[in-house]
This record gives sequence, structure tokens and C-alpha cells, in this order.
Amino acid sequence: MANRVVVQGAQPRPPPGQFTHPRLEISTFVQNLRQFSLYVQALQIFYDRYQGDATSYWQISGIHGLPYVDWNGTPSGGRGYCVHQSLLFPTWHRPYVVLFEQEIQKIARELAQAYTHNRPLWEEAAAALRQPYWGWDNTATMVPPLHITTYPTLMIVKARSTAFVRVPNPFLTYTYPKNGNAGFPPDFNVWPRTTRYPDASGNSQPDKLRNVLSIVGPQIHENFRRLFSLRTWKEFTSGGLGTSGLEAIHGTIHVRTGGPGGNMGQVPVADLLPFRRTQTDYWKSPDIIRTGDVFNYSYDRTVNASQSESSEGVATSDENTDPERTELEWSVRVECKQYEVGGSFSVYVFISNETPTNHHVEWLSHETVAGTFDVFANLNPEECANCSARVDQEVKGFVHINQKYLERSNATLSPEDVIPYLKENISWAVVSANGEVVDLQKFPSLKVTVISTPLTLSEGAKYPTEGLPTHYPEVTRGRLGGHRDD
Repeated sequence: MANRVVVQGAQPRPPPGQFTHPRLEISTFVQNLRQFSLYVQALQIFYDRYQGDATSYWQISGIHGLPYVDWNGTPSGGRGYCVHQSLLFPTWHRPYVVLFEQEIQKIARELAQAYTHNRPLWEEAAAALRQPYWGWDNTATMVPPLHITTYPTLMIVKARSTAFVRVPNPFLTYTYPKNGNAGFPPDFNVWPRTTRYPDASGNSQPDKLRNVLSIVGPQIHENFRRLFSLRTWKEFTSGGLGTSGLEAIHGTIHVRTGGPGGNMGQVPVADLLPFRRTQTDYWKSPDIIRTGDVFNYSYDRTVNASQSESSEGVATSDENTDPERTELEWSVRVECKQYEVGGSFSVYVFISNETPTNHHVEWLSHETVAGTFDVFANLNPEECANCSARVDQEVKGFVHINQKYLERSNATLSPEDVIPYLKENISWAVVSANGEVVDLQKFPSLKVTVISTPLTLSEGAKYPTEGLPTHYPEVTRGRLGGHRDD
């Protein structure tokens, strides 16, 4: 194992019986002067490491996509290590983020030793530093702080002085090594750095990013909340009978963070963009979230499961104190082949008899839009071993429409009201990650079906129990992309 990188988490490990240090939500993290100052410097050093080093940002990011080269002596056949749309997807991401975390923290600990003022406090901050996370599971933190999305420079404290100094903001972009992006798909092979919501020249447009995140925040939060009505790992990962799984939420995060033509929306180049969030820890099992014994981290909103009786993961919710109640949730189930469009895409659902006539970039905020199902798909699946093996595999997701239906119809949620209304007032459209409206004639696998699912919230429960859905194929049957009896 000489010269092999071992994923073991941040160091040092705490003594037995002591809590592991938490990962902080990024809005909290940017207020922690010492950890933030160390992290900003460490991230830039990480970027600048020689690209041939297995612990360089370039190589570790490449585990997730391009360039398709072997990492750390592990054969890939030149076709990557992708596990999207498999049951391994969440657990694969977990040690991957830990690897990123341990390398950042290792650099931070080295930096702390050079501080000439209050060195013990800086060393303590470095020992406690963990990868910050973006709290997209909460509408209050859905839009990251300006330090992450917008400010061109940041104010930090360096080793030789207590005075603040201004440094370039490494959260905004990563510059590729010279000629490193030559084999990337257009326009990533021309633009020298990563980008979010790029303009024609490849420059990020942070205001567009922040606006979109504020719009989709409630949908993401609702889909996240519904994860906890699922009971099996397969459902949690891929979705249940009426609820989207974790990978569908992951797709929305990627598509909406990258924007049309941005890195995060394109699988091969997505992980070259700074800033990550591990997601496996939401699964409610002590065997999954026992982080103190395995990778030496916890979260700022949960107690380490190996050191307490808690096993609820990151999410928290007040228990229901009302008597048991059941209500119908109406949803649109979307099924399709993920590679048929050619790259990532979004299926928009409207409570209207036609799609909006305004430009599609404004659809997210249109008064009739109920939500989207966002698919994170490889533009060139033949280059990826896992993707090419799943080229005919269908994916599914759900757009929950109760709120928009009630706004538009002024009726009840009973089938007697909903079905006649939706027959006359539902439509859908597809937009690719490059910002083009997809011709549904060229998307034959798309199948949109209306369903209703009883959700029961018992007294004392935190999350609803999902009943068996009822399907209403007659609402969309016979329409392009509608329900088919096949």
C-alpha cells in the first residue's frame, strides 16, 4: 500500500467518549473567522497542487467525471467510476466527500502551525475544521451566503499578522490546469475555468443562481421532507410509489446550481466546481450515520449516533401533537429514459391547459408552474461504463401539485374535483441543461401520469406514512408525453 491514498477522515481522532467535531452549515461556517481563514487558504493551495498528484484537486475531482483516468492505482478502464442511478450512489459519495475533507483539513493543520499570533487557537481551529455543507434541506439556508456565490474577494487573517487581508475568492471558480480541459465537451474545452449560469463568454452570473435557488427552495425542501416517508434503502435512493428518491433531489441541485451551460449541470465536469455536500447521512440508520467511529465527523444539527441514542440523521422536525389525520397528495409521476434527451434536463409541470408563452428561462417563476423533475444525465454516456450499461434504464420522479392546484382551481382535493379540472388544465414541457426546449416528438420514452397518494400523519410522528397511490391515466392519456398503457 506504499504511496496509496487511504480515506480515513480528518485528524486527529478524538479520545474515546468525546464527540467528533461537526461539519458546519456554510452560513455558520463563514462567520467562524479562524476556520474560514484556514479553509480559504487551504482550498487555494489544494487547487494549486500539481495535477499529477493523486491528492490534487484536479485528480480527486476527476474521480467523479473527466478526465477519465485511473485514480490512486485503481483501474477504471478509462471509463470512470460513476455509480449514478444505482443503489451504491449515496454511499459512494460519502467517502468521496471525506477524501476531499481530509485533504483540505490536512493543509489547514499545516497552515495553523505557521501562525505567530495565538497559535494554539489556530491549531485548535484546524483540528476542528470539517468540510462545510450547504443546507439546501432548509428553505432558510437554500441560498448560500454571498461569500460563496458572489464576492470576488474575501477578508481573512493570515499567519504573520492579526490584520485582515483581502484575497481572491476560491469558492467562485476553479481554473483548469494548462490544457487540462482540452478533451472536455464544448464550451468547457474553451472556457479556462468552471462556471455557474455562464454568459456567452463563460462568466458566471451569480444573481441568476441566487434567484433560481430562492424559487426552487420550497420544492427541494418538500421533496427532502418526503424522503422520510420512505422505508427501504432502494426507495430512499431511487424513489417510492409516490415520492422522489435522493438521486432525484440530487439531480435538481445539480441542474439548478449549474444553470444553462454551467458545470454543475453536466455530469462529466460537475465536480470540478468548488463546494460539496454529502447526502448519505440523511438515511435513518445507526449503521449509516455512525460517523464518529468511521470518518471522524458529525453535523452541527445532530448528535453523533455512536455516542448517543439518536439515529435520526440531520433532519429535525417537530412531532405531530394533533390526532391522526390523512390527506390526499396529488402528484405528477414522470418516467423516462435518462439519456434520450442528450445530457441533463428538466420536465416542467404546469397547472394550465398550455405551456407558458413567455421565454422558458422565466418558466420557473411563472404563475402556473407546479414544479419540475430534474434529471442529471451524462451528455456522452458511451464514455462512462456505468452510464452505457444503463442507457435504456428508466428513471422516475414526482412533482407534487397540491399547492398550485389549490391556488388555480379554488376547489377541493377530492378526485371528483381534481380529475375533471386537470383534464382541462395540465401541461408539461422539457428543457435541456443547455437551455433549449426539447421537441417531445424526439422524447418518446417520456410518460407523465397523475396520481394521488394518501399521507397519514400519526399523533407523535415526525413524518407522514405514505399509502398506496391511485393512478388516473385518463388525465394525460393520448397526449404527447402522456400516460401510455405499456
